[in-house]
Amino acid sequence: MDGTEICKLYVDTSFQSEGIGNELIEFAIKELHANNLWALEKNIRAISFYQRHGFHLTGQKKFEEDTTEYLVKLER
Repeated sequence: MDGTEICKLYVDTSFQSEGIGNELIEFAIKELHANNLWALEKNIRAISFYQRHGFHLTGQKKFEEDTTEYLVKLER
C-alpha cells in the first residue's frame, strides 16, 4: 500500500488521558498524511483509540518479530 505508516506512537502511562496522544495522531494525519499502522492485536485500548481517529481494521495480521504476539493492520 502506498502511504505513510505510523511506526511508533507511544505516550508514557503517567501522561495518558491528557490529550497528548490525540495531538500526536492528529499531527501525523494532517501534517504527515499518515494513513496506516500496525497495532498489537491484544491492545484493545490502542485499537479503539485509532478507530476513533478514522482508522479501521483491514483483516491483515502478522506475528510481531521475536514474539508470539500478533499485530493487526489498520488503515484510514
